[in-house]
Amino acid sequence: MQQADFLILDGSSVLVRAYFASAYGRRIMQSSNGTYTNAVFGFLNMLFGAIEQVRPSHLFVAWDVSRDTFRRELYPAYKGTRGELPDELISQFDTMQDVLESLGVAQHFDVRYEADDLIGTVARLAADAKHHVLILSGDRDVLQLVQNEVTVAIMKKGITEVDLYTPDFLMETWGVTPSQITDLKGLMGDTSDNIPGVPGIGEKTAKKLLTEYGTLENLIASRETLTGKLKQKISEHHELAMLSKRLATIVTDVPMDIALSDCQMSFSIEPATMKLQELGLHRALTHLQRLTQVG
Repeated sequence: MQQADFLILDGSSVLVRAYFASAYGRRIMQSSNGTYTNAVFGFLNMLFGAIEQVRPSHLFVAWDVSRDTFRRELYPAYKGTRGELPDELISQFDTMQDVLESLGVAQHFDVRYEADDLIGTVARLAADAKHHVLILSGDRDVLQLVQNEVTVAIMKKGITEVDLYTPDFLMETWGVTPSQITDLKGLMGDTSDNIPGVPGIGEKTAKKLLTEYGTLENLIASRETLTGKLKQKISEHHELAMLSKRLATIVTDVPMDIALSDCQMSFSIEPATMKLQELGLHRALTHLQRLTQVG
C-alpha cells in the first residue's frame, strides 16, 4: 500500500473477510469466557499492518448495522438475495467495536445509512481539508469515491495483496471514470446488491453506451437516437435505470456528530491492553505495543 495521512476502514467488510479467512474447518478462536475472537484477531492484524504501511495521522472505521436503510424504502428488494452471516461472526461485530472504543479509534454507524455512505462522507470532508485519503475495503462499490486525493485499496488477500485504485488505474482496468460507476450499475445492475438495472443490458453494452453518451442521464435524454431493441429497452426501463443508479450512489453528506479532529489517531494503550488481555488476544497486544513504540 501507499502512505496517506487519513486512513478509512470499511469495518464490516474487513471483519467479514477476517472471519472467513480464519474459519476453515470450524476452528474458531474463543476467549476463556467463550467470546468468539477469530474475526477480531484478523481485523486487528489487518488494521495494525495497514497503519504500519500507511503511517496515517487520522483513522476512521465505518460500520453497517442494518439492511433496512433508506435504500430499502426506495426498493424493498435491495440486498434481498443476501444470506445471513454465521452467529459466530455476528457476535464479533459488537466485540470489535468494543475493542476499537478501548483503543480510542473514531468509528460510526447509522441505521439509516450503509458503511459506504459514512466512508463517502468522511472521505469527502477529509479530501476537502487537503488530506490524502486511503480507503481500505473489499467492496468495489467504493470505487466511485476515487479522486486525486482519494485512493481506494481493494483487498484481494488481506492487506498483503491489494489493488490500489486511482482515477488512472480505474480507467485502465474498468474503462470508466469514478463518476460513471453509478451510471454503469444503473444500466447493468448489481446482482450482489440485487440492484435490477435495465433488463437485457450487460457490462459490455453498458460501457459502450457510457463511452458514447457519458452519463445515464444523457443516454436517457438521447434515447430517440438509439435503434432497435436497445432503444426499446432504454425507453421502457429508463425509470428503473435511474432508480438503480440512485441505489448504487454513495451518499457523501450523511449528518454525523463526528469531526475530522475526532479521527486524529492516538491510541489509548491502558484500556486497550486490558481489553485485549480479557479477550486473550496476546499476539494482537504485542503487535499494538510494537506499533506504538515505533510510532
